[in-house]
Amino acid sequence: MNFLETEQYQYLEKELLEIIHLFHSRGWSMATSTNYSFRNPEPNQNTYTISRSGIDKLKFKKEDFMLIEAEGTPLPTYQHIKSSAETLLHTYLYQNLETQCVLHTHSKASTIYSLIHQKDKIAKITGFELLKGIRNITTHEAEIKIPIFQNSQDMKQLVREISTYYDRNQETYGFLLAGHGLYAWGNSIPEAKRHTETLEFLFECMLEMYQMHRIKE
Repeated sequence: MNFLETEQYQYLEKELLEIIHLFHSRGWSMATSTNYSFRNPEPNQNTYTISRSGIDKLKFKKEDFMLIEAEGTPLPTYQHIKSSAETLLHTYLYQNLETQCVLHTHSKASTIYSLIHQKDKIAKITGFELLKGIRNITTHEAEIKIPIFQNSQDMKQLVREISTYYDRNQETYGFLLAGHGLYAWGNSIPEAKRHTETLEFLFECMLEMYQMHRIKE
């Protein structure tokens, strides 16, 4: 049996499809933006299922997924289909951070926040109860550090910059691209969703706090 026909694969596909539609309904994937992927189940764990490029996420369906190799090239059946321009970011995360699912959102909060703080190169967040939505965090007193990278159309160069950071810092489960949005991941599709929702909420809070502070000034 083709592994695409297995119950396990179809369950993963259904999970991610539901998330894509949910995130679109929240305004996190306007126009044809954002991309999503998961690691295929054994014995195909060195290939990945990823959303194809240029598809309105409101209308996204399972036929809009495609399969890619570890280096980001489409499997033979999908060579006529274009994957996301940011495919190499997904494959880097799979190969280096042992993740099982990668989600990329374009929310207003993460996009604006990343531009405001791009010179800081890092977002430090503490004091929020919802921090406990991040793996291994058990208290609101914890501090997370989310890196902010400059946006680029040169994916190979961007991957090199991200790699330099994560070679020394592997405790986070997300990063921001300035003016572009959030990448988050996890050891399962539900965990990646939880990390994405947690970080998006925190960026909304941080952005509102920033705006309130500016008004008081």
